[in-house]
Order: sequence, then C-alpha cells, then structure tokens
Amino acid sequence: MATVAEALAVAADHHQSGRLAEAETLYRRILDVDPDNAAALHLFGVLAAQCGAFDVAADHIGRAIDHNPTVAEFHRHHAMALDRLGRVVEAADAYGRAAALDPGHADTQFNHGVLLDRLGQRAAAADAFARALDANPRHAAAANNRGLALRALGRTAEAADSFARAGRIDPGFGAAWYHQALALAALGRLDDSTTALRRAVVGDPGLSGAHVNLGNRLPQTSDAGLRHYQHALKLDPRLAGAWRGLAQQLHARGRQTEAAEAAAEAIRLGGGEPILWNALGTCRLAAGDRAGAVRAFTRWTIAHPDDAEAQFALAVTSAPNDPALADGAYRRTVRLLWSDHRAWANLALLRLADRRPTDALAPLRTVVALRPDLAEPWFNLGHTLRGLDRAGDGVGAYRRALILAPDQVGTAFNRALDLQELGRIDAAAEGYRHTLVLDPTHRDALCNLSSIVRATARYAEATAGYRRAQALEPDNVDAHRNLLSSILYDPGWTEAMRFAEHRRFERLHAAPLYASSRPCANDRDPNRRLRVGYLSADFRSHPVARNLEPILANHDHQRFEITAYAHVARPDETTERLRPLMDRWREVGGLSDAETAARVRADGIDVLVIVAGRFDSNRPLVAAHRAAPVQISLYDGATSGLSAMDYLITDRVMTPRGRFAPADAESFAERPIRLPTLFAYPPIDDAPPPEPPPLLARGGVTFGSFNNPAKQSDAVLALWGRVLRAVPGSRLVLKYKNLYAAPELAARARAMVADQGVDPARVLTPASVQDRRHHLALYHGIDIALDPFPFCGATTSFEALWMGVPVVTRPGANMMSRWSASLLSALDLPDLIATDDDSYVAIAAALAADPARLTALRATLRARIAAAPFLNGPHKARQMERVYRALWRRWARGIV
Repeated sequence: MATVAEALAVAADHHQSGRLAEAETLYRRILDVDPDNAAALHLFGVLAAQCGAFDVAADHIGRAIDHNPTVAEFHRHHAMALDRLGRVVEAADAYGRAAALDPGHADTQFNHGVLLDRLGQRAAAADAFARALDANPRHAAAANNRGLALRALGRTAEAADSFARAGRIDPGFGAAWYHQALALAALGRLDDSTTALRRAVVGDPGLSGAHVNLGNRLPQTSDAGLRHYQHALKLDPRLAGAWRGLAQQLHARGRQTEAAEAAAEAIRLGGGEPILWNALGTCRLAAGDRAGAVRAFTRWTIAHPDDAEAQFALAVTSAPNDPALADGAYRRTVRLLWSDHRAWANLALLRLADRRPTDALAPLRTVVALRPDLAEPWFNLGHTLRGLDRAGDGVGAYRRALILAPDQVGTAFNRALDLQELGRIDAAAEGYRHTLVLDPTHRDALCNLSSIVRATARYAEATAGYRRAQALEPDNVDAHRNLLSSILYDPGWTEAMRFAEHRRFERLHAAPLYASSRPCANDRDPNRRLRVGYLSADFRSHPVARNLEPILANHDHQRFEITAYAHVARPDETTERLRPLMDRWREVGGLSDAETAARVRADGIDVLVIVAGRFDSNRPLVAAHRAAPVQISLYDGATSGLSAMDYLITDRVMTPRGRFAPADAESFAERPIRLPTLFAYPPIDDAPPPEPPPLLARGGVTFGSFNNPAKQSDAVLALWGRVLRAVPGSRLVLKYKNLYAAPELAARARAMVADQGVDPARVLTPASVQDRRHHLALYHGIDIALDPFPFCGATTSFEALWMGVPVVTRPGANMMSRWSASLLSALDLPDLIATDDDSYVAIAAALAADPARLTALRATLRARIAAAPFLNGPHKARQMERVYRALWRRWARGIV
C-alpha cells in the first residue's frame, strides 16, 4: 500500500495535469486518513478555488495554516480565496502575513498593495507596491499602481515618476503612460503630458480616455484631434467627453449643424455641464438656427438657474427676435452677477433698440459706475440723454467719454451737437472744429459749424463751409439742402443767384433720376374720392405741424382719403395727436427716396404734398421719382428747383403777381398757386392773456425780436440801431432759445447799434426760457416787435401778434421776406408794412409815440386774429381741398 506522501504526490500530479476529478478523489481519501495534513488541506483548498468553491477553499487553506502557519504560499492562496469571497480585510491581512514570510515575492507584495488601496489605505498600499518593486524592479504593474496610490495621496510629482518607471519597464503599457499624462497635466507640465498621451495611445490604441484627452490637447482645427475623438467614439459611443470634443472640432471647421448634433449627444449621455449647453446653443446659432439656440440656452438656464453665463447667453441670443425674453434674462443675469457690466450694457442697448430710452438710463448709469474707465458706456449714456432731450446732462457724459478716448470722432461731434442745442454756440463751434481736426472730411461737422457761423451773420463764411461739405460728397443731398436753406438768410444773394443754385441742385441730384421715373396710371375720373398724401419729417412739436394740424383735423374724408408719409426721428405727443387724423399712416424713415416714391405709387396717391422740403430732414427728391400725378410743395421757403415739382402753394402777398410784383421778384420751377393767405395757424390755447403795454409802467418803449439771430444781418442790426436812435430812451430785447448766452452774439448786436450812436447797454439779451407759455409771457415786456429781413419771422410774428404786440416788417422780393406782411395784410394792418428802411424807422417811431394805439392793439389783436380766415380750420381745409381738386382735374384733362 502507498504511503500518504506517495498518494499526495500522485494527487498533485493529477492536479497539475488538469485531471481535477482524480486529484479531488485522492485529496479526499488522504484527508480521510490524515485530516490534519496541512499540505493536503492546502492543495484541496487550491483545487476548490479553481472550481469556484471559494468558501471551501478558504476553510481548508485556513485549516492548513492552523497546522502550519509558516508557509507563505498557504497565506497567499488563503488571501486569494478570502478576496473572492469579499472578505477584503481578512484577505489583506493574509497577504500581509505572506509578504512577511516571503518578502521577496513580488506578486504577494503587489496583491497586498492592491487590497490595501481598495481599503483606502493609500500610504500602506504605496509602500507595498514599493516593496514589490524592490523584489522585482521590472514589475510594471507595481510601478503603475504605486503611482495611482501616490497621486491619491496628493504626491503628484512622485506619482508621475512612478508612472514613467512603469512605462519604461513596459513601453507598451498604455495605461501607465495615460496615468502619467494626467499627473503631468495636474502639475501644469502640459507639453510633457501631451507626449505621454501620445505614448499611451500608441501603447494601447483601445484607451478611449487617452484619445479624448489627446484630442482636447490638440488645436481645435487639428485633423489629428478630430481623428482621436472619432476613434474614441468607435471604442465607446457613450463617451460624453468625446462627443463634446467632436462638437468643438466641428464648430471650428464651420460644420455647425453636425457640431450641434454632437453637443446634443454629449448632453443626452449625461454631460450636462454648462460648457455643453453653451456649445449646443453656440453651434445652433452659428448654423443659422437662432430658435434652436434659444431653446438650448433656455434648457441651460433651467438646468442651471443660478448660472449667470447661461442667462447672459439666452439674453444675447433672444434679443433680436424676443426683446421681452432678453430683457428678463439680462435682469436675471445682473441679479446673479451684479458686477458684470456687460449685462448692464447690453440691457441698456436692448431697451434703446426697443425705443425705451428712459428704461435704458438706469442700466447705463450702473455701467459707468462699474466701469468708469470705459469710454463707450459714457458715449451711450450721452446719446440716450440726448434722445430724451436732456442735452445738458448728455454734455457731461460725452465729456467723460472724450477724456477716456480723445480721438473718438462720434463723441466729439455729438457733444458739439448737444452744446449747440443748449445754445452754447461758442463751445459748440469749438467742438465741431475739434471733430474736423479728428476727421477733416466730417460733412455734418462742417455743415453744423457753418450753421453756427451763419448765426453770427457771417454768411459768406457759412456758404463756403457748405460748399466744402458738398465738395466732400458731391452726391450728398443733405449738404446741398443745407446750402439752399442758408442762402435764404444771406442778403448778398440776388434772386437770380438763388434760383440758379436751386437749378444746380436739380441738375446734380434730381435730373439723373428723371429718366427712370414712369408716368402715373391713376384713374383720371375728375370727381372721384381723391387720395392725398402728406410727406413730412415734421409730424411732431414743430411750427410746420402747427400749420398743418388745422387742415388735417378738418379734411372731408368722404371726398379725400388722407395718408401721412412720416419719417419722424422723435415722435411726441403731437405725433400721436396727428396720427388718428389720417386714414393711413406710413412710416418711411427707413426707406430711401426711391422706396418712398414706390410706396406712394403703390398706395395710388393722386396728390402728393411735400412739406417744407429744404428744411430739417424732409425729402424733396421723392418728387424726382414721380411718386404721384400731382406733386405740390407746401411751406417751403422758396422754389424747390425741381421740374418734377408741379406746383408751389403760396399766397397773394407772399408772391404778388403782375404790377404788384417786386422788380427783383424770385423765380419758380413750379407753378405758384396763390391763396388769399397761406398759413393756417391754430389758436395758442396755453398762451397767457395779453397785458397792457409795458411803456405805460416803464415810461420808455421796449422793442423786441425773438427771431433766430441768423436772420439779423448787419443791415438789420444797423436799421434797428436807427430805430433806437429815433426813439430816445427806448431799448431792444433780443432772445432766441439760449443763443444769446454766447458772448460773440450779444457783443455783435451791441456793437452794431453802437455804430448808430446808440448806447449798447440799451440792447438786452435775457436768459433763455424754453417753456412755451413762459416764452410767450416775455411779450408782456415788449411794446413793439421788430421783424428781420430778408428772412422774416413767421411763427415768431404770429406769436407776437397773438400776444397783442404789433410787428413792424420790411418785405423784400421773395417769399421768405413776406410772411409777416402776409399776416399783417390778413389782419388789415398794412400800415405796419414798410417799403424801405426810412419807412421802417418811421413806422416804429410812430408806434412808439402812440401809447393809445399800442394799448388798443394790445386789447384787440387776439380777437382780430381769432376772427381771421387763416385761423378757421374748416375754412382752410376746404380751401386746400379745392386746390387739390382743381389741380387734379388739370392732370385728368392732360394739362401739365
């Protein structure tokens, strides 16, 4: 019979040869004979583990250890069985005993380290892996795992060295290189990290994470980076990081739709970090899908409601199509991040674009408080204040902007505009000159500077400035229109010269358009309901609107369909009052002249009335496109110069005919239509009642003129000096907005009267009063109004007469010099109309010497005006309608 030792040898042979059933039978028989045989217990336990019976294995190997605890292999195999049973602490202890018995066994040290690491004992694990490396310096896995433990301990530099050792031991150990790359990146050694990533993907092309990280490290336009993301997704399509990187690569290549799809997939896979929502929205926006971008950014704000960048992105993207959504998102942005000046600035710009300048003020003030070093917010604040008619505040904002950015042309120009509006014309002139230093070709600065020069009656200098502006842009209509307005003030221009300049305007700007105009095909029925259009930039608080309103308010809409073609930069209460008076209201501010004419033709307008063509922002060249069969100029200062303008409405005094016409009468490109009286003034309901002439209390006569100083030529001021000389003790009050705050203007007026031997102190220039009621109340201090020439008063003369103040006028050869004469003739006051300088002085002196007449006029003028036909709105409307019908019938019969 065989001994136990012999039987054990045979069983071990079966075991090693894979004949496990035979080995198990012999192990059992041996243990039946010798149940305490440590070797048999150990080998039977090993066989049980091989068969998956880890509990049997742990039990038998444990019994073997009980009988012989000095065998390292027993402890090692016992540890393996305990580990498979999930008894990690016991398994780690078993590996520790095995390592103590056989410290040179590298795998025992390694496995001990693995279990210690799993138990969170990182320092002990690192030591165990170090002992494994001592036992086997080429144990690559031990070097890698030691690096992992060290990195978990925050000993990143040591970890990077350990990973590098693993890679050197086994250059194909991709994971070790990958781990080194991550450690080096944490140390900020990005170039070395990228090298390690390259080694990782070469060592193990299946490392999807290494491909993603390498793609992240390469430029977004790198083809290699794109390939790494694509390869990572082939390995694992669920990698959100790979989809994110792919989205960035595609976005950089302009493949926005694909990029958006990749970002959406990254989000679907659970990558809900803000950068992905940002990428999805950005790519959709770049692909032209703004609505999709808004949805993406909205989802971002829902997922991360406290993320200020999400709210900001939603606001920026939604602003063009949904200002309300954008406004709310900007407000949430600033609540989350109050100090972000971008959101405040954009909120202000959004509200400005939405025509809410008042609501834009608070955000703008916040921007300049947060970033007082930025010029642009100061500029925007100044621009907004200007839009709110707060030029006084705007000047300060523009000044701050100029200090920060002294070379900004727009800031310098806008500040000068505000100064001019405030009447600070000396400072405004300096501002325009500064603008021209920055940009010598700035046409508007040249024109505005010329306007200021004109205000001091330096007409030749003003004309030269307008000419230079026109030379800069020969095709620019506005520059030439400015010149046409300016020459009306200049007494040095003859009527022939003025007419020639208007014809030159036609040659340059209108004649090239005539060839493309088409005949109108309107129904020629002479008695049908007529379609009348009014084209104007002055449907606002403006003298032109005040003259139009009585007509517009009284049109017969059964016989006339009325359409407004409005291009009002700043609509106001007057605009809203006029709007319902029309059958149709067309906004044409954003249309060119040609587009406006096409709109008029499409509306089938029969009679187009072009209002105040040369002034403000009005559009006389719409007529050059033949917008309507009958085209009429109304309330302009002279001829339009256009052959395409069929008629000009005037009156019998402003444009007398035959033997009553002046020798140097003006010429017209249009056919003048003479009404009894042109203007249709409304009553001034908010005017204070007239008071007795101030001379009764003061004892001396006060003359006054509240006209634009540009109308006060040297000849005018000299004549007024003669009036003062003829009326001892009299004085002259000059006022126009705040312009006389400019020392140069006041000094010039005083110097001119001094030349007539009059004490210059008798010329008074009171502070400006902008409120209309208070402005009119200043007439309580005026006995007699003096009218300038050749550009006389119109609204100014009417206001004086309404306040009971007689106006002395000296008409000339053109319309612009005869408006006051027209008013006085309609009021049966021809004796206030002078024929020359001497009669002008005589009339003024005679009035000054007749307190009784002045008192009577004070008491009766308002009632006389109220009874005049030109204050009868229905009468004026019928009068204009008869004109429109008569001119329409001429066209219907083919008479041009």
